[in-house]
Amino acid sequence: MEIIKVAFIGILTALLYALLRQIKPEIAPLLIIGGASVILVMLTDSLLGVSSQVDEMMSLAGIEKENVSILMKALGICVVTQFAADICYDNSCSSVAAAVELAGRVGALALAMPMLKTVAQLAIGLINS
Repeated sequence: MEIIKVAFIGILTALLYALLRQIKPEIAPLLIIGGASVILVMLTDSLLGVSSQVDEMMSLAGIEKENVSILMKALGICVVTQFAADICYDNSCSSVAAAVELAGRVGALALAMPMLKTVAQLAIGLINS
């Protein structure tokens, strides 16, 4: 039932945006940001549930928490980056959206560097053996 609430808020926000854009175009982007933020806040409970399930699966599989933690943080960076870039695109700021997307890519790469270093060391160790 949560998805029905999310869909309703999304549709309501889009309709209000269309109306407000004609009356007060300078305030309309704030409505989009507010509506999208409400939806993201509504998703936090679901994300916490997913996080606990991932932790449980990691312990069952014997996977290191550090690697999965890096992947979850990278996923978070991707979601936030896409959210921000879409708002920029909606408001005809494609150059800002491109900069946000680039920053997200760099952030995810920087976050993954320790894991990439470990993989490279493992590969070098296998080659030298």
